[in-house]
Amino acid sequence: MSKLLISLIFFFIGIHNSYAVHEKADAFIVKVEPRYFKILSPTKINKKIGLIVQNRSLVKLVAKLESWDGKTVDIISVESGKSNAIEFRYDKSKKYYFTPISPPFQRIELKLGEKSYEIPPQR
Repeated sequence: MSKLLISLIFFFIGIHNSYAVHEKADAFIVKVEPRYFKILSPTKINKKIGLIVQNRSLVKLVAKLESWDGKTVDIISVESGKSNAIEFRYDKSKKYYFTPISPPFQRIELKLGEKSYEIPPQR
């Protein structure tokens, strides 16, 4: 299982680096920066999708993936300067949110098919 996650991380990081103008990915990629979050979203999705979190902040990040009704889908922990990935079942009729718990931050909607976006939008 860990080999699969590591393979997915390197695969999606390679895809991410190949896009220059419009950043797109085959998974949700959340880049955690010291003062903002940058989200890359996939354009197409199957029943399962990956969530890759790249922690570029100076502290350990603990966050949860929630469905629209507030149910926790998964919890992810990422050390400073590291990346981690999870895979979950994606239902197109529902909304999903990435919610940082520690350090606390606002709930971030994972929008399918969007260009890359940042939270907060203006720095």
